[in-house]
Amino acid sequence: MAALAVVLWGLFFVRALFSSGVFMAGDTLRAFYPMRHYQAARLSALQLPEWLPYDGLGQSFPGIFITGMFHPSTVLSLLLPLGVAVKVTLLGCFLVALGGTYALARAHDVPRAGALFAALTFTFSGYLVCITNNPTYLLAASTAPCALWLALRFLRGPTVGRLTLAGAALALVAFAGDAQAFAMTNALVVLFAALDPEVGTWRRRLGACTLLIVAGALLAAPQLFPAAALASASEPGARSLGEAQRFSLHPLRLWELLVGPFLADAEGTQGIPPAVVARLVPSGGFSRVWVDSVYLGTPACVLALAGLVASARRWRTWAWVAAGALLLALCLGDATPVYGWAYALVPLWRPFRYPEKLVPLLSLGLAVAAGLGWKRCLGPGGMSRAVVGAGVGVALPCAALALAEGTGQLWSQHWLRARWPDVPGPALEGLSANVVATASTAAMLALACAALALLRERPGVQGALFVALQWGALAWAHEPLYQLSPPELLETPPAFVQHIRAEVPEGEWLRVASTLRETSMPRLAGVGFNDGLHLLQLSALAADMTVLWGLESANEYLPGVSPRVRQLKADRLHWFTRLAPRLGTRFLVHATAERDAFQSRLAARSSVEDPLLGLTLVEYADVAPRIHLARPECVEGRDAAARRMMAPTLPPTDVAIVECASPLPATPEGPLGQVRVAPGTPEHLTVEVDALAPAVLVVNDAFQTGWRATLDGGEVPILPANLAVRAVAVPAGRHVVELRYRAPGLRPGLMVGAAAWLGLALAFAWKRQGRPRVSGSPAARR
Repeated sequence: MAALAVVLWGLFFVRALFSSGVFMAGDTLRAFYPMRHYQAARLSALQLPEWLPYDGLGQSFPGIFITGMFHPSTVLSLLLPLGVAVKVTLLGCFLVALGGTYALARAHDVPRAGALFAALTFTFSGYLVCITNNPTYLLAASTAPCALWLALRFLRGPTVGRLTLAGAALALVAFAGDAQAFAMTNALVVLFAALDPEVGTWRRRLGACTLLIVAGALLAAPQLFPAAALASASEPGARSLGEAQRFSLHPLRLWELLVGPFLADAEGTQGIPPAVVARLVPSGGFSRVWVDSVYLGTPACVLALAGLVASARRWRTWAWVAAGALLLALCLGDATPVYGWAYALVPLWRPFRYPEKLVPLLSLGLAVAAGLGWKRCLGPGGMSRAVVGAGVGVALPCAALALAEGTGQLWSQHWLRARWPDVPGPALEGLSANVVATASTAAMLALACAALALLRERPGVQGALFVALQWGALAWAHEPLYQLSPPELLETPPAFVQHIRAEVPEGEWLRVASTLRETSMPRLAGVGFNDGLHLLQLSALAADMTVLWGLESANEYLPGVSPRVRQLKADRLHWFTRLAPRLGTRFLVHATAERDAFQSRLAARSSVEDPLLGLTLVEYADVAPRIHLARPECVEGRDAAARRMMAPTLPPTDVAIVECASPLPATPEGPLGQVRVAPGTPEHLTVEVDALAPAVLVVNDAFQTGWRATLDGGEVPILPANLAVRAVAVPAGRHVVELRYRAPGLRPGLMVGAAAWLGLALAFAWKRQGRPRVSGSPAARR
């Protein structure tokens, strides 16, 4: 079974295994590559990355949950080229998902062939294949089945060794970088403890469950503690119910679970086109959906339905069905009130966002349900007629839909046009053809399941054909949906980066900004839609991809950005034309179509156009240095500073708006002095100051907790300046100012995690030491 699973995995990903292309879609390029590149660069220099200066003027690197800096796969980025390391990581996720789901199904006494069927269902489901556009969530989703299997083993037979393995697997879900997956996996552990018949008494259930959850949390402390510290001092994740419910699973896509990705364009955009998203399955203002398919394979749906029928008299069946219905309601987000109730009633739920992120747990549940259906219906003495009935029951509506659409365009001309009256002809034809193809294929697959259920006398052949049918259905639907791009996109600096490097001396600090928002991609001859989109994002210097070229970004993309920085961006035009250069941003990329809106209001030293992509690179003429001396203008607090910075006219460039707890010495007119910045790291800044009068040293990096400053060795306060950045008051004369950053929660988390590992190791050693030793003759041992 293991060899067969690996062969099927290899056949599915043959395009990835035997080409130089690398995964690059979505956040794989926008977030995962930059984070892995930055971490590998710092670790290669024997430095622990705590401060990330490449996003939103800087933020805590370990505090951002999605960085996943403690996941073991980060080692690959130290050993392999970046594109290859990420490719190996993603392909390895599917092997982990295969093994974990197989083991979880076997733990429920599903026959080997049925367990392989369940493993294929989850591993090649639409969510897992399409979430290759965001490896953080693929890492978490692929680890969850293994974590649940190990948790179930511990709950059924608690030992220190099993506790260690299960707790480590739960911690691995957290280390992947998905806080919501970690929370939901723990919730499933509670359900297993409550509903599994082999766990034992209720006292044992409660004790073992509590012990496991605590162990997993303690082992994951290096990730959980910094994230908690950031959450208490910032606003990561969702800040409102509307933001939390973006990327909800649209009810129309429930049909996709059964028949396949009928909204996807496999040949062009390799996914659901933006126009279809906007008009049929809106995602909270985004032009794309979270994943382009949630298909589980028609045979899996048939077996899951048959298993439900065969187990309808068992109360545990309906308890799991209720849990699945609740999970589905959460996945639907704004289509039902359930997600809103969780947001309002569960405070720890509020930072979570994007309900569609819960779909892999739904996929896993249905995959295991299909395995249990195999056990109930296809095993010896099984209820095979339930499979026949389920197959016919699924085939009839699918065939009716395919026939109605194929002959009279019932769906496209009535349902579709009612919601999209001005649908373009090609889009209408493509969607109509998709519905006919997917519905008719689903009908044939369901009828094939019904026919195979009759092969009771040939269980080996029956099992092999069911597995082949399911793998074929998923490969047909999803193999075209994973996207590969040339690695040269990662390795070749875009034209604007080359221009900047030609203008700026090597090693000089640089920060850039980009106005790029979700926009239509110009068609480029010989370049596919997705490769063109990647080229546009890289060329526009969108955050955080500038990490690849060593350029810091004033834009934010990761969720740990300072609320003060976010507040300054309330007026988009004011930010890009006045505030960004004031906070040390030297270059701006904007759409050439926005030339009039931007260049009439900003002071530009030079500009360069890229007519092919419709972009313009501007060098600000009034950029402020990253570190400089300024005259303080004291204000009472954050609100006053915000009003001053958002005013149409800013104070002179040598004046800083400082939130002063007590008045600062007045600075007379005239020269302020000089500063010299010594080489350092992102976490340690040393500045030699020669001040001609009392002033403030302004550092145009984000004001965040965790920074401490010293003046000539004595600790001094760090003051918020210009609302969002840092300042230190300095008296006249020569001084040395040092700023050091320690990520809040990181060191306590490392100590707690190490103590948890040590405690488990000692407990394991003590248990082994306490076992009675058996010696002597065989008769004595007996």
